[in-house]
Amino acid sequence: MRVWNKLVNWIYPPTCPLCGDVTGRQAGQVCDECRPMIDYPAQPVCMRCGCEITDEEAELCEDCTRHTRTYIQGFPAMKYQYPLDESLARFKYHNQRDYAAFYAGQIVKRHGLTLQSLGIDALIPIPIHKRKLEKRGYNQAELLADVLGKKLDIPVERELLARVVNTEPQKSLDPEHREQNLKKAFQCIEKSVSYKKVLLVDDIYTTGATIEACTKSLHAAGIPDVYYTSVAIGTGR
Repeated sequence: MRVWNKLVNWIYPPTCPLCGDVTGRQAGQVCDECRPMIDYPAQPVCMRCGCEITDEEAELCEDCTRHTRTYIQGFPAMKYQYPLDESLARFKYHNQRDYAAFYAGQIVKRHGLTLQSLGIDALIPIPIHKRKLEKRGYNQAELLADVLGKKLDIPVERELLARVVNTEPQKSLDPEHREQNLKKAFQCIEKSVSYKKVLLVDDIYTTGATIEACTKSLHAAGIPDVYYTSVAIGTGR
């Protein structure tokens, strides 16, 4: 096995999951140049979405104060900024599936003990529409959930939640239109399930419209407690 791994690493040398440069290290390890650029939300953070806030006396950020959020709490790992933004783009659109190990490791590093203490019944990756799945070949959130599930010893539920509407890209819309765009985009395949606590898994949390739409669908199926985790959270919310 060691010989095989060395051969694979020689043919396909491991690259840094942030900048993409060859590192000469084990797969998933960040290079020396990128390591100082990893940035985490610093305390105090919003008690709902987990983003960094400046008011030490506030419990919620401005966005979560203005908009109703029905999920219980979010656990984002890192700030969505360079070089993580470019890394996530390669993960999502350019088949860099092996980055999932690094991302999941960061979530566990930041929130692993808390997530295990919640008694989560299942991880639910945010689904993508079947047309996008056919075109891309994979769902990046499902890849992330698979690795995270193994690290946390929590099963992954892939069949419960579906994206039934192929919506236009969220990045082209303002926050209010994002909410409308996703209003009927998700649907639970089963109408009655035994799960009591689930953790939604996604790559990026920006306005929260996707997580909120999924949460409402899960509530409608009888799941009372919904949390989320993501690789990154937008810094300009």
